Amino acid sequence: MIPMLARALPLALLLGIMVPQPLRAGPLQGVTTTQQIFDGATHDPYMLAVRATVWGYPMVRAAQLRLKATQPDNPFAPRPTTVATAPINRIGHARDLAGPDTRIGVAPNNDTLYSLAFLDTQNGPFQLETPDFQDRYYVFQFGEADSSTQRSFGQSSHGGKLPPIVIVGPDYQGQVPAGAQIVRSTQRFLMVAGRILVDGSQDLPNVHQLQDQIRLRQWLGLDRFANAPITSQRILAGEADDVPDGLKLLADLGTVLGDWHVSDEDAGLVASLRRIGLTAGQGFRYARLSLADRAAVERGVADGLTLIREKTRRLGTMSGGWSTSYAGSRFGDDFLLRAAVAMDQIYVLDKDEALYPVAHLEAQGRQLDGRNNYLLCFRKDDLPPVNGFWSITLYYEKGFLAANALNRYSIGDRTPGLTYGSDGSLGLLIQNEDPGANRRTNWLPAPREQFMLMMRLYRPKADVADGKWNPPAIQQLNVNVQPTSRGCSLP
Repeated sequence: MIPMLARALPLALLLGIMVPQPLRAGPLQGVTTTQQIFDGATHDPYMLAVRATVWGYPMVRAAQLRLKATQPDNPFAPRPTTVATAPINRIGHARDLAGPDTRIGVAPNNDTLYSLAFLDTQNGPFQLETPDFQDRYYVFQFGEADSSTQRSFGQSSHGGKLPPIVIVGPDYQGQVPAGAQIVRSTQRFLMVAGRILVDGSQDLPNVHQLQDQIRLRQWLGLDRFANAPITSQRILAGEADDVPDGLKLLADLGTVLGDWHVSDEDAGLVASLRRIGLTAGQGFRYARLSLADRAAVERGVADGLTLIREKTRRLGTMSGGWSTSYAGSRFGDDFLLRAAVAMDQIYVLDKDEALYPVAHLEAQGRQLDGRNNYLLCFRKDDLPPVNGFWSITLYYEKGFLAANALNRYSIGDRTPGLTYGSDGSLGLLIQNEDPGANRRTNWLPAPREQFMLMMRLYRPKADVADGKWNPPAIQQLNVNVQPTSRGCSLP
């Protein structure tokens, strides 16, 4: 049996990580792994707050996203056309691609239209029916309440047409329709996110027709269906004005735990959090903490968030400024990785469906900043190897799209007019200043401040999934210098 709070050890050994001594109370210096944070039992309020933050952050972020999407106080309120949200137990559709005003989740993609639902599985089963997408790329993701994804179905798994998909809760023991694909949620709430490829604005009406054929209904048995009720949801306790800012995350986590099915693997951790007033039954009772313990908990939350933020810059294998996590959306016991992905790119698809190299840094390790100019050069033989498509999207450091005069938020293999060199190479310019008419097609505009890049590799080929291919280095340059020496021939 794996010891309590030491469940990341097999991953650490697998990656060849040196196993450190258990942490003592105090500032966490040089800590980069889940195993370092969770190894060994502790009663120290500071360490317990760090652990609660790293473990619970993704669950809180997922709950915040669900509440923002479903709007319990006014579920049928109008939504922006770039946002695919709807009341709880209903499915909504984005009708326009994401833009700078899209403010739900983090790192929205600019390649597909979303169809999105958050389900209260206590009102299931639910049945999802979809049209025939033929050759168009699509995928439906089933995101758990801890921000992981164990299942997705789409072009990769079923070609153009999915069978009916029936979604049930963790405790459901009843009948299901014959011939249906079954998805069982591990928690009360489950996210369904469909993505349908859009080939430019002129293609939007075609995608709208497909969206209009998607149906999500409560299954009553014997071919009987109904619209599920709009059920009530707990409002996160951290929203209350009287909760100190430094404790809001744990107050929210206390609310989330009220609906949580605690697994056998997590039971020891959850039990240990009683020491700091955090329980599944009564939420976060911070008022009962002594002044010294409360101060220690606030420091622990702040340091836990710092650890998560630092991890976002090194999600996996580092190469040329890019960090690529090959864990995909199945994080296992790596709580720190799960939290970092939730902070930067919540609800990623599984690695077999998509990989997401992320760059906060250029090749020399300096922060990407739109006051500098950059070149991303793909030599002919190094273009992203995918069976679907690839793109690169630019975000402010906070994870939102950056407005620009070109209204271009991503660039990739479907960008009209991309200019390739005579040797087949592709050079992309990433900068704030317009590079001129003859280079504009290869330009990804950047704001005059720090930013991040996210590459999306849909249906990656084996070389990508096995880590044998990495994105090329992001090179800082002078926009007026012809960068032929770096292997790219721009116009």
